[in-house]
Amino acid sequence: MGGLGDLVYVGIAPLHPTGLGFTPRRKPREQPRPPEDGVSNTTFAAARIGVEHTIGRLRRYQAVTQLDRHHRQHHTARVRAVAGPVNGQLDARVGALT
Repeated sequence: MGGLGDLVYVGIAPLHPTGLGFTPRRKPREQPRPPEDGVSNTTFAAARIGVEHTIGRLRRYQAVTQLDRHHRQHHTARVRAVAGPVNGQLDARVGALT
């Protein structure tokens, strides 16, 4: 499985172990955007929206978004503690849809 990134991750493909890093296509400088890029970017955005919504759900919790005054001590444990309820919400939502 490859990695999906937004335009921040342009150039990620060589860093991925199997070379499967994908980012949206950028508009060429001083040229119009080719029509096939629009279709490709729309498809890419449809696949990426679930990731962006999950990041937004995590950021609703103050334990993750507040200024970290402990120099990242126990940061992983804190994020995992928040990810538990977020995953529970997503599982409940998926279960209700099926």
